[in-house]
Amino acid sequence: MWSWSVHTEAEHFAERSAPLELERFECRALEHKATELKEELKGLSNLKADNQCLKDKNAALIRVISKLSK
Repeated sequence: MWSWSVHTEAEHFAERSAPLELERFECRALEHKATELKEELKGLSNLKADNQCLKDKNAALIRVISKLSK
């Protein structure tokens, strides 16, 4: 009877710790995903800045070509 009680306590502990482990795993996965998204957002910000720079240079070239063709 004593071994049954120990076995039951062990099962109870395992039943309680399994959801906690799953929650920890999910939390780590979400933190990892958040880090990835932050890096992607930084990359997008850099691309937007590069795009604006190219637009400005394009406008300047158009002005120069326009003045040369007059």
